[in-house]
Amino acid sequence: MDISVVINTYNEAEKLPACLDSLAGWVDEIVVVDMGSQDRTLEILKKYQAKISPHKYLPYVEPARNFGLSLAQGSWILVIDPDERIPEALAQKLQTIVDQDRFEVVNIPRKNIIFGKWIRHSNWWPDYHVRFFKKGKVSWSERIHLYPKVEGRVLELPAQENLAIEHLNYETVSQFLERQNRYSGVGAQNRFDEGERFSFLNFFWKPMRVFLQRYVRHAGFADGFYGFALCVLSSYAQLCEEVKLWEKEKAHENRN
Repeated sequence: MDISVVINTYNEAEKLPACLDSLAGWVDEIVVVDMGSQDRTLEILKKYQAKISPHKYLPYVEPARNFGLSLAQGSWILVIDPDERIPEALAQKLQTIVDQDRFEVVNIPRKNIIFGKWIRHSNWWPDYHVRFFKKGKVSWSERIHLYPKVEGRVLELPAQENLAIEHLNYETVSQFLERQNRYSGVGAQNRFDEGERFSFLNFFWKPMRVFLQRYVRHAGFADGFYGFALCVLSSYAQLCEEVKLWEKEKAHENRN
């Protein structure tokens, strides 16, 4: 068995079929870690002969992703989310990489579709992620949104649309805010557990830095109002994390 795919799911019935269709005919195994889906996700997965393993619900994917890696049998592993698609040119490229056997890890660009538009700036492109690798060469931290631990030779694919994972990211502002509400809570908890405490400097500076980096440094203005709105929303998400860090600090003080 050459290529296994690892997918983490939670109520993904709407987007899952297109994701699975993009894998048809060129992968050898689909391993799914499901965190308690209550829609038609499991029914759809069975039609694609996926190997399904249950996992307790988590507000972010990294720990469950490592569990999925441990179940995969292929010598190569592709990690993909239900809202992502693999275009035909990228699928062919990954198969060529397996045949040539010159690298252990592949860094792949992602094409983020946000609010219905491909966002080409604002630090959303090329948005490289380690998603294809030999078994045992990559593992994720238990913390949210950290670069994984990587061993071996790394190939970075060129930032070309046909070689990018298509990511149907946030569809609405409400979805963005709901997801960032979860992520900011996890981020604040991780920082608190590591001994970081609230500061007014970070409260003002970190959200401002997020906006300036995305809008100025990464040319968010070139994405028009989409870019401006995303930069403002990203800054707001960082502000929420700072306030949640303060909230956790006060709750800890009250308990003691």
